[in-house]
Amino acid sequence: MKFWAGETPNESIKLKHDYVMDSVINYYNKEDPKINYKYKKLFLDNGAFSALKNTNPNKSLLNKEKVLDVQETLKPTFTVPLDYPFTPEMPNSIMRKRWLETKSNIEYWSDATKLDLVPALHAWDSNSLENNVKWLYSKDFDYISLGSILTAKDEFSGFFGDRQPSKAFIDSIITSQQIANKFDMQVHIFGFGSSPIMYHIGAYCGLKSTDSIGYKRKAAYGKIILPQKGERYCGNGEAKFGINTKGDSIENFLNKDDMNQLENCECPICRTQPKNAKIRWDNMRYDWVKRTHHNKWVMEQEEKIAKQFKDDKLEYEKFLNTTIGKSGLKHLWEYTKRRINHYKLDLLY
Repeated sequence: MKFWAGETPNESIKLKHDYVMDSVINYYNKEDPKINYKYKKLFLDNGAFSALKNTNPNKSLLNKEKVLDVQETLKPTFTVPLDYPFTPEMPNSIMRKRWLETKSNIEYWSDATKLDLVPALHAWDSNSLENNVKWLYSKDFDYISLGSILTAKDEFSGFFGDRQPSKAFIDSIITSQQIANKFDMQVHIFGFGSSPIMYHIGAYCGLKSTDSIGYKRKAAYGKIILPQKGERYCGNGEAKFGINTKGDSIENFLNKDDMNQLENCECPICRTQPKNAKIRWDNMRYDWVKRTHHNKWVMEQEEKIAKQFKDDKLEYEKFLNTTIGKSGLKHLWEYTKRRINHYKLDLLY
């Protein structure tokens, strides 16, 4: 599964990207939109979700012509036609109306630009999910992104902000992926690569790609990411995000296995230091920029690991049994395997 590293216009840190996810919203009000970081390929979101969070959900702050103008100015590798996401409190009638507006924009973008489009899929129940995938297929799209999706049990999964790990969330992903598979379509999910555990669950489910700014956000709040695990607090005791264990001893934050991983880390930050967990931990403790570089490198290595198992799902499963299968989210991993290997798609309706 391709990992697109999320980027923001914060210029206090310069990162070099191979594959980067950015958003129109970061350039929407600029007279001369320009990207000020290095990259090889760019996936440009349309900013619709950010706009939705800051306005009346029945309206959009974004002008479609201006969104398209920013997209064509930045010339991304992939981009998303302006869509109209759902919020949990919306009645089905409003969701249907917003999907019709999304469809209209998809057709407009298809006619107006030669950019490679990855339209957003939205659905409010099981039938609309399959019908909307069919419609996208009829328009010759073979790469789509997941927007606001209901689970097979008609429970709203979230799909807004951080992707919180839950069975309902896994249901949404698997059901959408299975339906997409029927039409030989590939799926991108926004914001699902914030931790190695969830990244590998997505890769095992068959997603083509994901993105996340989580590596940078976690670093800002004092956290480092460890391979095949999650984050560990490495700040100076001042962060106010998530679990915060105060103290100066590395043993308060990392267990023996964690320290062994840090000692063997080959990220651009750690490899400049001796193979000593405490020295490497101290080196990143008061510098969020160093933690950012470390976290990004770790997530990119997870992508490389997933690619190794691309053609051997059984071996991938065995590998994940020994890694995330022993983590605090083991229950989600076991549920994912059961859903994929034992539940037929026709049982979901």
